[in-house]
Amino acid sequence: MPSPLVNRYAIYFQLPDQGKVPQSIAREPSLLMAVENCLNTYQATGHTGFVIDDTRAHREFHVERDILLQLVFLRHQDRTRYFEILNRLDRQGGQDELVSFLAAHARM
Repeated sequence: MPSPLVNRYAIYFQLPDQGKVPQSIAREPSLLMAVENCLNTYQATGHTGFVIDDTRAHREFHVERDILLQLVFLRHQDRTRYFEILNRLDRQGGQDELVSFLAAHARM
C-alpha cells in the first residue's frame, strides 16, 4: 500500500448498520482525488456511503448518498466551483463547510 505520508486521504466504505469498515479501499494524495475515487467507485458498484479520513489533519469527511449526488451534480454543472471547494478543503475546513457549500451551490 502506498505511503500515508504521500497519500494522506484514506477512503473507507460506510455501511449503514456497521459504520466505517476497518480496512481502507484506497489512499489518495489530495481530497479532490479521494472524492473522484468515491465517485468512480459509486459508478462502478452503486455503493453510496464513504468516509474520507485525512490522516495528517485528523478529520473525516462523510460522503453519503445526498452529498455524493450533489458532488456529481456540481462536477457536471460547474467544474470551477467543484475544484474550488475541494482544493480549499484540502488545505483547511471540514464536513460542515462542505455541506454548506453544496447546499448553496449544488441545489438539485
